[in-house]
Amino acid sequence: MRKAVSALCLALAACRAGGTAASADSPKPWIGGSEIASNDGDWRIVYKVADGSVRRGETFAIEAWVFAADAPGKPRADVSLAVDAAMPQHGHGMNRVPHVENLGAGRFRIDGLNFHMPGKWELYFDVARKALVERAQADVEVE
Repeated sequence: MRKAVSALCLALAACRAGGTAASADSPKPWIGGSEIASNDGDWRIVYKVADGSVRRGETFAIEAWVFAADAPGKPRADVSLAVDAAMPQHGHGMNRVPHVENLGAGRFRIDGLNFHMPGKWELYFDVARKALVERAQADVEVE
């Protein structure tokens, strides 16, 4: 989990510094994003904070791409994605329900995320293909 948070921090730093992170219009816009594997290892999710920052109490958006673990070069168009977040140590989630938009070709935009408290949050990505759903989660520390 610390690896995912470190990757998120690096991705955010690259975005702020105008680094090598690819733009949303490039052939591989997921390059430079944070990468996590689903719990059973079937999926790989790459995500980026849309404006490059997560601030306590402020609404933000992310873009995400879903890849099959055994075919990492091309996002999967035959999946759906649900996204949520919670503070397990506090026993609650967000005060908002995020909106997930399927942009096609394995790319998703998630709007309306808001970490309203400081502390450890878990960001959940539920990948569904047919009747099977598999979760991936990343720890995010909010100051």
